[in-house]
Amino acid sequence: MSEITYEKIESLIAAQEQERSTMKVSFRCPVTDKIVSASGSIQKGTGLVDKARQSTQKSVLWSLRSAVSRAVRGALGHGVAGRVGSEVAGQLMTNANDATNFSADEKREAIVRAFEGVASQFVWNGTKGSYVHASAGGEDASPFGQQLASAPVEARYDRGILARMLVEVASADGNLGADEREFIGSFLSDEMGSVDDLAGRDRLSTVELEETAAGASRETMLMLGWALAHTDEDVADAEVARLGELAAGLGVAADRAAELRKTAQHYLVDQALDAAIAGGSVDDGKRKEALDLAARIGIDPTEAQRAEIRWRKRHGIV
Repeated sequence: MSEITYEKIESLIAAQEQERSTMKVSFRCPVTDKIVSASGSIQKGTGLVDKARQSTQKSVLWSLRSAVSRAVRGALGHGVAGRVGSEVAGQLMTNANDATNFSADEKREAIVRAFEGVASQFVWNGTKGSYVHASAGGEDASPFGQQLASAPVEARYDRGILARMLVEVASADGNLGADEREFIGSFLSDEMGSVDDLAGRDRLSTVELEETAAGASRETMLMLGWALAHTDEDVADAEVARLGELAAGLGVAADRAAELRKTAQHYLVDQALDAAIAGGSVDDGKRKEALDLAARIGIDPTEAQRAEIRWRKRHGIV
């Protein structure tokens, strides 16, 4: 997805309301009129979020984790962007409870945060120069976005199972480092518990997985599991094995599970390519990084080339 700015999403805003230190926003697709609601925290200190992005967007890995975090937050039902890094988190929350002295820029930043939480449901249409809902994106919409939009994880129980699945996948190799804990913690809500709380629970049983809502939302859960696994770029055998067990427990056929893995891989390459856009043109160095990533996560050169062509079409880039 292209870099999200207030100017790019302003035309989508159907309604907005400030509630203390939160902006509640309704975004309307200009093609389908579909409304997507989200919320974003208003934070004192214009530019702090931008500085956080600039300091962390130095690596492809951060770009991938940021994209997956947005997708998972949307799937788990909270549109407020998660933590942006311990070095700036304290600054961002300063005076957050002061609901009366926020500037217009700070409110606009909150609206951008709200959209980031549901951005995976939209796709940038380069020809129209605007975002549209994934259900109306046609060839512009990635299979990943279409899956999220058409089969959301809606039940509270299912969201809890998804959170546990993601922690189990991340810790399957027996090594859950501090950076991974912070990453996963960025999309967990307080009511779901901490990473340590979820990691300390028994592994999901077949019965627990079978009790999730029947249908395509189970495929969405598995797809997000694969996306999370590939943010490490080197998926451990234990992660592959656990995802296979989860697919079986969810009743997802092996061929469909393989397709969902490929969907997640292509989504990550798209996100890496998005990081290559600079001022309407493509940075060749970052483009090469994105294609190198494709090779590392198992996409063959021909398939990677097709992925890049589809990405260029979506962004209107020759």
